Parts: sequence; structure tokens; C-alpha cells
Amino acid sequence: MQQAAQCLPAQLRTTLHGLAHSEQIQCEEIRLRAGQPLTVTLRGRERLLSGREVMQEELEETLRRATAYSVHTFADSLRQGFVTVRGGHRIGVCGQTAVQEGHLLSYRHISSLNIRIARQIKGAAADALVQQIHTGDGLRSALFLAPPGRGKTTLLRDLARRLSDSGVRTALADERAELAALYEGKPQLDVGRHTDVIDGCPKAEAAMILVKTMSPQLVVLDEITSEADAQAAQYAAHCGTAVLASAHAWNLEDFLLRPLYRGLMEAQIFSHIFCIGADRQVSLVRQ
Repeated sequence: MQQAAQCLPAQLRTTLHGLAHSEQIQCEEIRLRAGQPLTVTLRGRERLLSGREVMQEELEETLRRATAYSVHTFADSLRQGFVTVRGGHRIGVCGQTAVQEGHLLSYRHISSLNIRIARQIKGAAADALVQQIHTGDGLRSALFLAPPGRGKTTLLRDLARRLSDSGVRTALADERAELAALYEGKPQLDVGRHTDVIDGCPKAEAAMILVKTMSPQLVVLDEITSEADAQAAQYAAHCGTAVLASAHAWNLEDFLLRPLYRGLMEAQIFSHIFCIGADRQVSLVRQ
């Protein structure tokens, strides 16, 4: 948490000192809202740390510090609503925007920031799961289902790392910089020795570039959320590349009710579908 908090102005960093060491280790987010007290997220719940209101100037200073006082160099990322800082931590941005032709152009005034603390959990992908994906006769494509907050990204990252380190040429279409979290071109999180990454680019476009230029054996797509993402998964699979991906759904029944995913099922891209439970246990629900 201390590394993520370095972008905060001094007075706000001091407020975080009220957290016990065990809570700092468990802290998931640091949230700043103009005119409201600083909060942190612990085990999925926000907790107030101070009665003092966060000032508008502190929000702006936090973003300046996060971008090394060069906000304009992060313009493309900010148009997607976030910036990634050293260590892989991601800062989500809200506020008054300038829009051109239906697309976000820039932020006029910042109203809130959410610093999501990046933590890598090596071992999230158990041996048994790796063996189901990487069998004796090749790689299997797999889809992981869970609602937000159950560790889909953490699991995909660890699977990518383990498969890559075993010699599998792996490619990450990391649109929102959550899998590898590139900073100045270097992954801030360990995604394996044989892994190539494109981040900040729409997943569909990134996946096509990776398949055409890097000859991967495995493509990883975090969170299929659009028709274009689904088509990218199909494109990679049709090129003979295994695909690991995730999708928002409570369970298989919920997944099958969503029109976006029906095409994926009809295309039979994924030989294995897993669900991540509330206890973070991974269960095979379709093979």
C-alpha cells in the first residue's frame, strides 16, 4: 500500500498511518472524493479514515504526482478513465469531462479518484488447474466466470505466468493494464518469461495484432464485455491459438442467459468453463 500511496499529498499520506499494519496489507483501494473524507476498501467494504474533507486541489495534486507532473503524456489512458503508475497500481478517474463526437476528450475537473492497489498472488492457479489447461496433448481454451471482485484477473495472470514459464508462447491483450500493468514498457507484475503484451489498445484489435505478429500459442483476454471482444476470441481460436478469457456472470446459468455470450457458446471455442466461487475456489462447470 505504501508504494501506491506515494502519489498522495503529504497530509493524505499521513492519514493512512492510522491503519494497522495488517490492514495496510489487506487494503484493496484508496478512495478520494471531493468534499468527502478519505476512505479505504478492506475486504470489499469502504472505511472512513478521517473526518477531514478531501479538497479539490488534493485530487489534482494526486493526479499530477501520479503522472510525474506530466498529465498530458497520459492523455490516451485518461480518455479510458484511468492511469497506471509504477508498481502496477491503477488510478480510476471521475469528474466533469469534455466530450467530442460522443467520445471522452479530457477532464475539466476531477471529482474522485480510486487508487486500486495491485497485488500479485503467485499460486492462485493451482497445479490441478494448470494441468487441465496444459495437457499432455496440447493447450485447452478455457473461460472463467465470476462476478466482480472474485479474482478473475488474478487467476488469469497467474495462469499466464505459469504457462509462459513452462515454455508456452503467451500473448496478453491487456486493454486496461490490469494483467501485466506495463509502466514505461516493462510489466510491473510477473506474467512469465515467454509473454508478449499489448496494453492500452482495445482487446479485439490487440488480439488480432498479437496473433498476426507474435505467433502465440496462447492468447489471454481479460473480461469479454463486447461483441468485438467475443469476435477477437473467435479469431484467435480459428487461427489455432488457445484462448484464456473471463466474463462477468454469477454462474453458468447466468452466463447462458446473456445474449452477448451465446455466440461464444455456439462457436464452441472453450473446451472448459470454470466458475470462481465466493470462497475463490475454482470449479469446472462444463467440459
